[in-house]
Amino acid sequence: MGIRWSREPYTVTYYKDGKKETIRRVPPPKLHEALPGDTVSLTRGKNDDFKEGDKFTVKTIQQRSPNVLQLTNEAGLTTFADYYDTKLETKPEDRLPEGVEQAVDLPINQKYLLWP
Repeated sequence: MGIRWSREPYTVTYYKDGKKETIRRVPPPKLHEALPGDTVSLTRGKNDDFKEGDKFTVKTIQQRSPNVLQLTNEAGLTTFADYYDTKLETKPEDRLPEGVEQAVDLPINQKYLLWP
């Protein structure tokens, strides 16, 4: 897959009491197997558009907060949910890398096993 979950530190600059503050942060480790495009169901409902048990598509996962998923419903509405409030419906082993098609079992695919 082309997605990398880097834990490289980054800096955040903000103003507190009129003074400029700069801190160094490190993204947390990714604790789930969901990827953009996967199907998940909510284990805890959020509102009438995002009910418990309904299935949603993972739209994005941010690099700096990889344990928060942006979910999309059929109407195109989106919300954010923590990974522990979701259940992965798509099996990770069923995913194929981008540009790779499902292998078809044809005799020609086994040609390298045949003697000349």
